[in-house]
Amino acid sequence: MANLKGKIAFIAGGAGNVGEGGVRSFLKAGATVITTSRKQEKIEELRGYLGDLANDNFVPIVSDLGDLESAEKLRSQILGQFNRLDTVVASIGGTWKGGIPMTQVSMEDWQKYLFTNLTTHFVCARTFLPVLTENKGSSYTFLGGSASENVIPNYSLVAIPAAGQLMMAKVLMEEMKDSGVRINEVMVNSLVNTRATEDNAKPEWITADEIGDYVAWLTSDEAYMVNSSVPYLQEQTR
Repeated sequence: MANLKGKIAFIAGGAGNVGEGGVRSFLKAGATVITTSRKQEKIEELRGYLGDLANDNFVPIVSDLGDLESAEKLRSQILGQFNRLDTVVASIGGTWKGGIPMTQVSMEDWQKYLFTNLTTHFVCARTFLPVLTENKGSSYTFLGGSASENVIPNYSLVAIPAAGQLMMAKVLMEEMKDSGVRINEVMVNSLVNTRATEDNAKPEWITADEIGDYVAWLTSDEAYMVNSSVPYLQEQTR
């Protein structure tokens, strides 16, 4: 298990299905974990899922990463309470079950998924990366998926923002290579067994907790040599 004792972590999207695994893993590793949701009820659901792990190290905040002003208020609140950040994990975005060709996608849905799956990544990175530069050895980790590189018909509203997110990560890796911040994008090349999919999950699917455990290690001091990388997590035969 990773050792994150004393670390201050912000997990964007921690109340989501995949992000929940990250929150759990980071808390088990000893980190103070800040996470947000726009809805108090989502935070209370997460608190219930975490059980005894939802101790004083669990810091949920009702907030919105949908615009710069809200994100900057969140940043000020975090720094006012903790005075620093050691790591940020961006587990942002959602899936789409439209299953239709791109030429049939509505403008409303196009704008919605570009916003939730790409623009929010921009807002998070723009807001929190400058804070991390003040703390050498800090890290910023994107979570991405294979749709960013593999052509999947009738999945455009996930694949196109995912490809943009991957390029965003690579641009930031290059622009900030001398900043002292380790920037990586973890590519989940598998369907994910989460609370929402567990009834239909297959044994070879990666679990949300396995993703969380890997990201916790990646952000730990033990992984200090891993920077500007795109590691892949693959399905496994169990």
